[in-house]
Amino acid sequence: MVVATVAFCLGGVLLGGAGIFVLLNLGDYRALRTLRRMTPVALSSVRGGRVAVQARTEYGPSGRHLAPVTGEDCAWFHVRLIREPSRHYVGSDDPDHDVLADFTSPDGFALADPSGRVPVDPAVLDISDVAGPRVPVTTTLEHRLKAPIALPAVVPREVVDDLRKSERLTLTEVRVPRAVPVFALGRVSRGQFKRSLAGLTAFTTSGRERVIAGLEDSIRHVSRVIVVFALAGLVLAGGGAGYLTTLA
Repeated sequence: MVVATVAFCLGGVLLGGAGIFVLLNLGDYRALRTLRRMTPVALSSVRGGRVAVQARTEYGPSGRHLAPVTGEDCAWFHVRLIREPSRHYVGSDDPDHDVLADFTSPDGFALADPSGRVPVDPAVLDISDVAGPRVPVTTTLEHRLKAPIALPAVVPREVVDDLRKSERLTLTEVRVPRAVPVFALGRVSRGQFKRSLAGLTAFTTSGRERVIAGLEDSIRHVSRVIVVFALAGLVLAGGGAGYLTTLA
């Protein structure tokens, strides 16, 4: 009886898992349908609304930048310096770190192709509904008194000297190099490329065809998992239920 009960419960779990994978696949199907429908257009033809483009990253209105941490040429950067643990931590609702510096290069960057260019809202870098290599490059440096490293001039000397033995400094630089190939799907509003308000957003160094191929592979793989989970769940749940009914 115990074995039958366990089999019935396990079968139910597998069937529930199959249902979850079905929902995931439905999301991938919707994304795939959108990608096939939204073919890339030349930037010169972009006026507004949802759009897909294949272009390259380019300097924005403020021009070329040198990333403060790496010294690399880039079109845009964001730098954040935190100290952990926080010296002001009180409870679970308080941050466990202190933000000592948080700044971004002026303006955003742009996407460009032979026909033209369009400015990009940097917030789109944090949102991509498709798998693929990210456009920005992230560099992280961690400094402790017991494991010190050379920090760039962007970190004030007094901050380093004030560090306690139990603390660490984490310096993170996110930068967008120039001339990186990008497949982007979002919306253009007021002359700026932004994330989609509803529906799919894509911003990746993978080309459109590679993104579509990746989704197709994911759908096939998940479909196989659904079949295995569903069949195993039906066998276990059905067998367990059948045996338990004979005991009733």
